[in-house]
Amino acid sequence: MKRTFVLFTLIVLALAINSCASPAKTFSAEQPGLAPMPAPAAPKSNASILTGADQSQSEAASAERMIVYTTRLNLEVQDTEKAVNEITAIVAQHKGYIAATNLSRDGQGNLRGSITVRVPATALDATTKQIKAAGLKVLSEGSNANDVTDQYSDLNAQLKNLEATEIELRKLLETVRERTGKAEDILAVYNRLSEIRGQIERIKGQINVLEKTSALATMTIELTPKLEIQVVDPDTWMPNRTAAEALRALVQALQGLANLIIWLGLFFLPIGIILVLPLVVLALILRATMRRRAKVKTPVA
Repeated sequence: MKRTFVLFTLIVLALAINSCASPAKTFSAEQPGLAPMPAPAAPKSNASILTGADQSQSEAASAERMIVYTTRLNLEVQDTEKAVNEITAIVAQHKGYIAATNLSRDGQGNLRGSITVRVPATALDATTKQIKAAGLKVLSEGSNANDVTDQYSDLNAQLKNLEATEIELRKLLETVRERTGKAEDILAVYNRLSEIRGQIERIKGQINVLEKTSALATMTIELTPKLEIQVVDPDTWMPNRTAAEALRALVQALQGLANLIIWLGLFFLPIGIILVLPLVVLALILRATMRRRAKVKTPVA
């Protein structure tokens, strides 16, 4: 009888949780778009008064939108390393930090790449202006603003429902312990309580991520070094250019000769020794044999 009472209580509690969770979630999503309705003729109940208070609080909260800002700049700079140092100082001045750096040198030795920074969203415009001033010119620019207010409100509504469920489950756990004391009944309630607690922690983590990403804007700066391009008349004779080409050809020829000597000394010479040595040994043996035969054939005087 007691076990039946516990199972009946769990079923009633689950139905109550589901019936409470759905209206709360729908109310949070649809509330910002509601138009003011005329008051009905009948007197308002306590529930309608609470709903109106919650609506005013929700509208006041929705006035502050949660925006995740991301920007991207392609900046032409005279000296990439110097520009990185200037950007680092600007970001530190606005209480930001360097999130990632990806720099490398190309075939001509020019340093280029990208740097990703995180700065407070309130200081994004000022930081962008200063970083632009640190370069020669802006080659390209882009930005994105992602509104996560609805997602944030929905997560908070789910969190409240789950926390209320957790409180009820804790009360039910105490009731089960007092009335039945059976391990299987206590374990059933405890497992459900652990499941609810895990959902609460996951939602808190998502809320924390949204709060951090909306508080700090992300900016990625592509640093492109300025390349000095010299236009040369093809009909103009330039002795220094010819001398440089001749010197380059001489260096390449000497490198080829050195490579050939290395190959001869370290590869072909050992191979030749391995191949010729048996022939030399065989020739010596044949020569010794022929001399021995010649001495045998020579008549004794």
